[in-house]
Amino acid sequence: MKSIPSIVTVTLNPAIDETVFLDELRPGFVNRAECHHRQAGGKGINVSSMLAAYGIETIATGFLGIDNTLPFDEFFNNPLISDEFVRIPGECRTGIKIVTRSGSGTTDINFPGLSPSASEFLTLSKKLSDLVVPGRWFVVAGSLPSSVSPEDFGNMLRMLKSGGAKIAVDTSGPPLRAAMDCGVDLVKPNHHELDEVLRLGLTDMASRTIAALKLQRERVPYVILSMGSDGALFVSPECACMTAAPPADVVSTVGAGDSLLAGYLAAMSTGMNAMDRAALATVFAWSSLENFRREGIIPMEAETRMKRIKVTAL
Repeated sequence: MKSIPSIVTVTLNPAIDETVFLDELRPGFVNRAECHHRQAGGKGINVSSMLAAYGIETIATGFLGIDNTLPFDEFFNNPLISDEFVRIPGECRTGIKIVTRSGSGTTDINFPGLSPSASEFLTLSKKLSDLVVPGRWFVVAGSLPSSVSPEDFGNMLRMLKSGGAKIAVDTSGPPLRAAMDCGVDLVKPNHHELDEVLRLGLTDMASRTIAALKLQRERVPYVILSMGSDGALFVSPECACMTAAPPADVVSTVGAGDSLLAGYLAAMSTGMNAMDRAALATVFAWSSLENFRREGIIPMEAETRMKRIKVTAL
């Protein structure tokens, strides 16, 4: 008998990610690429990909443009990912990621995305309502289409919550604020995104820790705060802890935050305790940094790498 996926990922504004590798980016000059890679992207889609690699089934939904579906068709070939996307006219946006070998980081160029109509948004809302099962996790991740307001977003989250769903949100700005106001179960901002919403001047580790602890105590049961090379902070009803991974052979930072969330949900779905959840999440992110294809990590390798993660209780 086929199992019922316990996780639904929702990507309202998916993208086709074109990752281009250069030795050095020289603005105003001809730049020759060493290599490039093209794949389906968007935060929720990335989470589904990472969970599938770990052996966890998901349902993936959101909006998908009918004019450039090939990379997404390849994504749906994975038997652990069930396609419940709403197809609408137009093209999914392209996101160009320029990765330089010289160490100057990743440059993102994000194109405009789809603009679903009110009736198309209603169609998706109905589909989401049909997918709600009490206790099922909905991972709502990424930016909003220009035609979907933070108020629309909040109403969608409240609908999911009213059906008994657990909701994890990874977004920024007004949509993140709307999610916090709706009483979602988990948020995963980076420290810049949290500061943008709270406006507290989170300039050091102490201020970030205090803000995350307060947010968890008053509004959101699970808070994951990613801080790049400074590690990640995890606050849950059980405990608060920090994690740090060994130095990574960084190929690309694209999708590392999505991997962090995927790893945490993988750990929750397999019943790990709070400290192990933080460790597995960090392993997912660490592995993502070293693999630009975002192919994920299998359980045996993850278990080995977890032993190398430093987890510090706060």
